[in-house]
Amino acid sequence: MIARLRWVGATVLVAVAVVIPLVGLAVDSLRGSDITAVWSRSGVSEAVWFSLGQGALSTIAAVVVGLAPAWALSRFDLPGRRVALTALTIPFVLPTVVVGAAFLAALPDRFDRSVLAIVLAHVFFNVSVVVRTVVPAWSAIDEYLLDAARTLGASPFTVARTIVWPLLRPALTGAAGLVFVMCATSYGVVRLLGGPGRSTLDVEIYRRAVDLADVSGATVLAVAQSLVIVALFAVWSRSATHRTSISTARRRRAPIAVTAAVWTLVASFATVPGALVLASFRSASGWSTAGWRAVFTGGDGLRVPVDVGDAIVNSLVFAVLAALVAVPFGVALARAAVSSSSRLADFVASLPLGSSAVVVGLGIIVTYDTGVFDVRGEWWLVPLVHAAVALPFVVRAVIPMVEAIPPGLAQAAATLGASPGRRWLDIDLPLLRPALATASAFSLTMSIGEFGATSFLTRRDTTTLPIVVDTLLGRAGSLPHMTAFAVASVLLVLTVVAVTTVDRSVRA
Repeated sequence: MIARLRWVGATVLVAVAVVIPLVGLAVDSLRGSDITAVWSRSGVSEAVWFSLGQGALSTIAAVVVGLAPAWALSRFDLPGRRVALTALTIPFVLPTVVVGAAFLAALPDRFDRSVLAIVLAHVFFNVSVVVRTVVPAWSAIDEYLLDAARTLGASPFTVARTIVWPLLRPALTGAAGLVFVMCATSYGVVRLLGGPGRSTLDVEIYRRAVDLADVSGATVLAVAQSLVIVALFAVWSRSATHRTSISTARRRRAPIAVTAAVWTLVASFATVPGALVLASFRSASGWSTAGWRAVFTGGDGLRVPVDVGDAIVNSLVFAVLAALVAVPFGVALARAAVSSSSRLADFVASLPLGSSAVVVGLGIIVTYDTGVFDVRGEWWLVPLVHAAVALPFVVRAVIPMVEAIPPGLAQAAATLGASPGRRWLDIDLPLLRPALATASAFSLTMSIGEFGATSFLTRRDTTTLPIVVDTLLGRAGSLPHMTAFAVASVLLVLTVVAVTTVDRSVRA
């Protein structure tokens, strides 16, 4: 009964935070008379072409960079393999404003507001998608199959074309499709690193709704983008259903050159957050701790309408509340998806993936604006939306562990008189603990770093750390920038701690 109520609660959460706002956007867009005219407005066509162009370029670069470590990690037994895999994964869970700020700090000034900066940031952010998706598929290719082809005289190119590529194609195309969608709809990275004429549709939606007060135009763009994302996600999910079994064969010992290449890539990735931390101590006149002092004194002397101390408290409180909502609801949806032949629970969990967070934020502002339903300024709306955004990732983190629980354990405990609560505490909870740790970390890090929907929903008294970083980087002067880099460093540390804690709990 309790599990069913949680499932219903999860459905209500998704409906209130995602579905109703999207329906409201669709209805609002149909009311206007400029559905087609909006595409001819200044900046819209440029945003569309820039989204597609940089998305394609970023995807190609991420796949090219990610294939080398994927090959090495799948075919060889590298020293510190788990550490290298974790290090390559961390960029993907970093808040987008941290990645954007880190590349502002790492790249020379001449590359600021450039396409190169955006592409490099997207490669840094999405290489882990390629690695995590391709490594299992590549590991499943039997080495004896490749050796047999070589024995029959096949060249390395022929082996790659006739054996490796057909077996890798589902995983690789699925990873490339996901990376393209994420790059084409990028918001935080492009918002910080892009300049005039370099806006994705998400950035253009925010600019029209907030800066130009063109809410109707932003609504049309948001609905159109959501329809495209749903179509692309449907195609991607079909390719993702291809399952691969991990090979149990022992990997060969890695040559020194391969080990050196992988760890060189890991080290180069580490220089990016390292540059961010260093930039928090570097002013125009030399080294200084003024930025960090501003963080710990609440932003005194910044002359901007933000309080860093309050933003830290808000972010932590919102993250905890989001996790307390997303994890129980995600577990209920995961158990419902496993125990039922219906795909309804999985469909509910996937709904937040059908639109970007920016579109969700705009939908809430447009939809909940009447009478008793005008909740746009309520503080609890922020963690509620964060929980909905994190819900799909929580479900996917928990489902494999729920599937691994033998159903006979609960049946035996029930036969012995154990209540549902006792069965949960004594059987399910211990077995699900690693998955719950992963799900909690996902919820916490996604809430702390959420920037898209939060850009629309926060007010002065509910400002979060990503909003502070964006606000400070938009101001002139060394002190605001140093403080922005310091705040981004705090976000970086919180994320790394969460990821490493999960890695240890899973190994335990």
